[in-house]
Amino acid sequence: MPNLDGGHYFFTALLPIDNRGIVEHGAFRSSPVHMVRDALEALPTALQTPASEQIGIQSPFARSLRTHFVRLFVLDAPHFNGRDPGDSILAAIERTDLLAPQTVDRPSCPYLVFVADFDPEADEPRAWLEELWTLARPELTSVFEYCYGFDAGFDAAAFATFATRGQVETTMPFNDYWITPPPLPSLPLALLALPPLLGLVAGAGIDGAVGWPAWLGVVLALVLAGVGLFLDYAIVMARGARPFPAAPTSTLRDVLKALYLQQAFARFAPAHQGEAPAELRVAFAAFVAAVRPDDLAGPTQPPGVVRSVFADAA
Repeated sequence: MPNLDGGHYFFTALLPIDNRGIVEHGAFRSSPVHMVRDALEALPTALQTPASEQIGIQSPFARSLRTHFVRLFVLDAPHFNGRDPGDSILAAIERTDLLAPQTVDRPSCPYLVFVADFDPEADEPRAWLEELWTLARPELTSVFEYCYGFDAGFDAAAFATFATRGQVETTMPFNDYWITPPPLPSLPLALLALPPLLGLVAGAGIDGAVGWPAWLGVVLALVLAGVGLFLDYAIVMARGARPFPAAPTSTLRDVLKALYLQQAFARFAPAHQGEAPAELRVAFAAFVAAVRPDDLAGPTQPPGVVRSVFADAA
């Protein structure tokens, strides 16, 4: 899967933490990796639980109207999945000592893992990273300041360069906005059958024109048919490498507007139960005029919250 998939950009970066030395932090002394963990612990989350709503401090990433999801965490040791699998019969024949430890991968330093899902524009992920730095520079500085190569004096372009140096390909993007089967046309069987068939015909034609022995003509035809099958394989793989199509109205602005409309209509429907058709039509027209379904700018649900707030709410 590519970084760009389903109409969204999936950014993944592993940024090494400079864990050498001790950090003097007021009256306390700590290691750089623990300072990063402290910064992550203090970083506000979105207001999407009763506890976070009571705190009332919004996530800095909610300032971006393109950001669907961000996760930051420290990776200092990969998960141990157990011994490498092998053939038990061969292990018994070779008398493999299953109690003897195998080599375990360990990173040379702890890493800050930076994962995000956002609506792409031009020149991604640089444009999004520059926007994020502009919107949340103080919070990002508190998290990234102990990473190799980071400078608190970065401008937006320098921060984007720093973050993209640690980028790795996202191999498992997360899409959940399709509600109908996506348009994924199948390759016609006739198209796939054509290359090997042409190979067989070409082999037979060359054999007839040159006058080779029959067995040599058969071999040539099979070789050219094999070339046709390889061409089929290349076509299928090229189709499979295409990004997954974007779901309709799946940008963050569209999603926030949909959430707002859903809640607004859930309030409208019970409030007008039992009204006469004429009254209901007038009320619904006023409702549509108030909520403006096609206007993504507003009224809409703010990013980073679990529910919309209505002016007439008790």
